[in-house]
Amino acid sequence: MDTYSPAMSVMTEPAARIAAISLHTSPLDQPGAGDSGGMNVYVRSVALGLARRGVAVDVFTRCAGRGVPEVEEIGPLTRIVQVNAGPCAPVHKEDLVGLLPRFEDGILSWGREGAPYDLVHAHYWLSGEPGLEAAARWGIPLVVSFHTLGEIKNLALVGAEEPAERLEAERRSIARADRVLVPTSGEAEDVVRLYGALPERIRVVPPGVDTAAFFPRDREEARRRLGLGGREVLLFVGRLQPLKGPDVAIRAAAEAMRTRPDAVLVVVGGPSGPDGLAYARGLRDLAAAEGVADRVVFLDPRPHDELPWVYSAADVLLMPSRSESFGLAALEAQACGVPVVAASVGGLRHVVETGGTGYLVEGHDPERYAERILRLVADPALARRLGEAGRRRAATFSWEAATEGVLRVYGELVPGVVPVPVAG
Repeated sequence: MDTYSPAMSVMTEPAARIAAISLHTSPLDQPGAGDSGGMNVYVRSVALGLARRGVAVDVFTRCAGRGVPEVEEIGPLTRIVQVNAGPCAPVHKEDLVGLLPRFEDGILSWGREGAPYDLVHAHYWLSGEPGLEAAARWGIPLVVSFHTLGEIKNLALVGAEEPAERLEAERRSIARADRVLVPTSGEAEDVVRLYGALPERIRVVPPGVDTAAFFPRDREEARRRLGLGGREVLLFVGRLQPLKGPDVAIRAAAEAMRTRPDAVLVVVGGPSGPDGLAYARGLRDLAAAEGVADRVVFLDPRPHDELPWVYSAADVLLMPSRSESFGLAALEAQACGVPVVAASVGGLRHVVETGGTGYLVEGHDPERYAERILRLVADPALARRLGEAGRRRAATFSWEAATEGVLRVYGELVPGVVPVPVAG
């Protein structure tokens, strides 16, 4: 293994050096496939934003056979470090707990010469334990972001309950971290209520969207790209797992299609979790049982830079999630001028303004979603008005603002950090 020092190619001294930990998924992974999702976009976007402000970030993830160098530079001051822990191949998320000691050792091997970083930022519960160990060994502060929380998922009552070891790990991280970042004020309240977190350690920093990339494209051209010219397009974007509610989307679309014969549902996402393949096959069976197998189009996850064209093809985005920490897909769709029909859960309540940028639906009755779908597709002027309002709403959630929020939290813990003003 080559000798490596953080930000070793940087010509000027960084304002700070951050060790970000993302054990189970990498910013290099394709969102929407396997265990990859909005967290990947978040970690990458904030890391690059911090770099523009003179803060160096090394993101530690597990080597999983991605075919990339051990240390991959994705931008100035920004690196992805592949840590050898177990086989350099994909491993089920449920099996990663047994690899934590080796992953921790791999991270700490970078810090043999004292404290190479100023702060550790751990993402997701699996990264919490390595984050605690690294922060203690190096004598530096720890910030944690969970992106989803086990206790909140359990309240959604989807499938088996989250394992006790996850809940215990989350409690340890919350109790011992210097700061806990959450995306919404609602989740801040949940962390206090369900985990006994100290309110003074919690900071709310919403994620963002890149409006320079996510903006409305020509709808007819977008539909031609999907081979759907002349059709009304309902859209679902997300991992194919019960928590995201693709089953509700199919049933709701089938109900709406009874009066909209030209409508199709496009489902963009890949199987997730150990039962993901079986669940994905079950969704195709469900479409057949609902009599709409020929009107539901399943597409593999798309690269993030292609998603604006996918969103722009849609009349409406469906997000009938049973639990959602924030709901980045809703924000991206709104940035592309697409109204959203979403479940009134978690962060979606903060992203979607019911009657303003779309509709929030209580519960998961497909008929209630279908009613909102029909309201939008039958009234193009209403859909256009909500879509324009969604663009304005999305513009208030920028990655620049998210980065500034994260940087303010870091500044509370690392005295004397004066970030370089962002260029341009």
